[in-house]
Amino acid sequence: MNTKDRLANELLIVAEKSPPDKAAVYRQLAERAKTGEFDDYGDVHLCGPTVLYTILRSHGLNKFADRVANGEFDAALDESEEWARKQTDPEIVALMGALGLGPDRSKDQ
Repeated sequence: MNTKDRLANELLIVAEKSPPDKAAVYRQLAERAKTGEFDDYGDVHLCGPTVLYTILRSHGLNKFADRVANGEFDAALDESEEWARKQTDPEIVALMGALGLGPDRSKDQ
């Protein structure tokens, strides 16, 4: 399961166990998470997990915010690889290469 779906599912699970006011926030965040808004490699925010963390803290949802801060919903390696393979900007490709962050090309066909 990809990270955005895992995050959305977990937000919904926590919503079911929460008081109505907090459950509503969790459900709204789950809907947003389904779109990939809070992904590490999403294109909505520079750093989706940081935005999610900030929103959770602002609503007093500190336990879930801590889970986000601890990396529980960080992108998986295959999601990172997929993002890196889609990069076409020569400056980004060069920077990834210089930093050793480029995709594992041994899997290319």
